[in-house]
Amino acid sequence: MKKNLVLTMALSCGGLLEGCSEPPESGVSSDQAAIDSTNGLSSINGLSSINGLSSINGLSSINGLSSINGLSSINGLMTTADGRTTTAYLVRCALPAGTSLVKQDQNGTSYTFQGALGFAPEWQTGPCNQQCQEYVSACMIAHINTAGSHVPLWLVAQKPSVGWSLSADYPNQEGTFFGNIFAPGAHGGDPSKIQAFYCNGKSYDVDVVPGRIGANQVGAPYVNPFGKNGTGGYCSDACTPSDTPNPDSGFKACNGWNYTVTTYRQAATGGTITAAGTGTAAALSATISKYNETSRGYCANVNVKNNGSKTIPSWSVVYDTGSAAESRHWFSSSTTAGSRHTANGSGGLAQIPPGGTRSFGYCANYGSAPAAPVIKSVAAM
Repeated sequence: MKKNLVLTMALSCGGLLEGCSEPPESGVSSDQAAIDSTNGLSSINGLSSINGLSSINGLSSINGLSSINGLSSINGLMTTADGRTTTAYLVRCALPAGTSLVKQDQNGTSYTFQGALGFAPEWQTGPCNQQCQEYVSACMIAHINTAGSHVPLWLVAQKPSVGWSLSADYPNQEGTFFGNIFAPGAHGGDPSKIQAFYCNGKSYDVDVVPGRIGANQVGAPYVNPFGKNGTGGYCSDACTPSDTPNPDSGFKACNGWNYTVTTYRQAATGGTITAAGTGTAAALSATISKYNETSRGYCANVNVKNNGSKTIPSWSVVYDTGSAAESRHWFSSSTTAGSRHTANGSGGLAQIPPGGTRSFGYCANYGSAPAAPVIKSVAAM
């Protein structure tokens, strides 16, 4: 049976006002079958248009990741925090859930990187061939969010460990990603550039989220090669669809690239929303971030930021926990109607100066399956 992969929000907790000490409630089980991963890689550290992810970064596709020559401890990716973030995504994409890679940095400090998606399990101990490079490349660039936002995605692919099945909770086909970021000029492309591409899914411009395609991305390492000659850059104009019995799930080949990844977004705006309207109302944004997540539930921080130049006296955030039941709440007043919750700034946390942020938090228990919270609105009061 083929698995689906859910890319969920998973930001780390921050300061005192974000409620990091509040654990999820226990006692609620989950039959979760999908694999949770994080989306929000703002950039791929060490990725060069001239060298790609080459041995200059301490990374080699000729040797296994676990070997000294496959991923160096003394130069390149393992020697910086950003480089280790890239390594974490490489391992997450390549290795399956239940496996891990332990590597040291130049100072002898050990880091453990967890596998999750399983696009190239062979790379742990052996070479990364063309299929490995292209699947890992597609997976890596599918994780890019140039705004640094973390949003839930549903991921499908021809790879048997992933599969083509869809989720009703993720109806918007965002796009398909493909290429080879390991070395420039792959597939006969420009030898001075890495080959990193995407095309528009049928709903790429529906419920767009910051930092993703459809949202006027800036600084993305990939381009749409089909956006000319009146095609509109849609995958359906140039790619081969997935096979029966799921012919409408995604695309298994695009422009000669046979190892692709297709992503889907939720129907709502996800964990981040900017208020509509004018004046101070248009200056507010709210971001919801899960942490301490287990199969039983999670806690979350909600940050409300004043992006404008005037002080906002108070604020209100409406968010929906879906099938998860909120069990506790702190640092704001709150009312509840079903799964929808309204939080209002109170006391010293009500007023937000220009550029300032106020935070509140809550914990929720899952029902029969995990649920992603969604912010419905944010408003100045």
